[in-house]
Amino acid sequence: MNPINPLRSPIASPPRSLTLRQGLERYYQANPDFVRDQDLWVGIMRIPWCDMQRHDIMHVVTGYSTALEQELQLIGFLLTSLTWKRPWYYYAQSFVVFLELLWQSIQGKAWGGIYHNPVQVCQLYLKGVKQGLTVRQKINAYIDPATVLDRDLESLRLDYGIHNAGAWD
Repeated sequence: MNPINPLRSPIASPPRSLTLRQGLERYYQANPDFVRDQDLWVGIMRIPWCDMQRHDIMHVVTGYSTALEQELQLIGFLLTSLTWKRPWYYYAQSFVVFLELLWQSIQGKAWGGIYHNPVQVCQLYLKGVKQGLTVRQKINAYIDPATVLDRDLESLRLDYGIHNAGAWD
């Protein structure tokens, strides 16, 4: 109730969206087994923590969950939304993961108990590729996470023209 005019309710300011840091905390709480604050070793290949963090940041900014269907969309998105100057394994991640999942699908294998036929795998990946082509500004593949952690998620999405899939805020 508004004390000045009891018949009018106060004008509420629009709720501020989460910061990227807050979104990341939700992401890590939902995925407690994810490698955090250390490099990841995949066989003999080392993926630096800063690159893992950038990938996690893109989950939060795009709103893509870690479900395999949305992971496929995210890797397609990253292929076309990032600046082309990037570590070589960013390309490998996009193409190799897509091709591996496509191959598994062709063989009739399910992921997490859910089978996606080869057409569905391609559609999910291409959905992400298409979204990546719509960004207003290419995302710097070498962005320093510290420079954006305290930014409001909505303002980051607006700056780049990213549609939020809604998983983290």
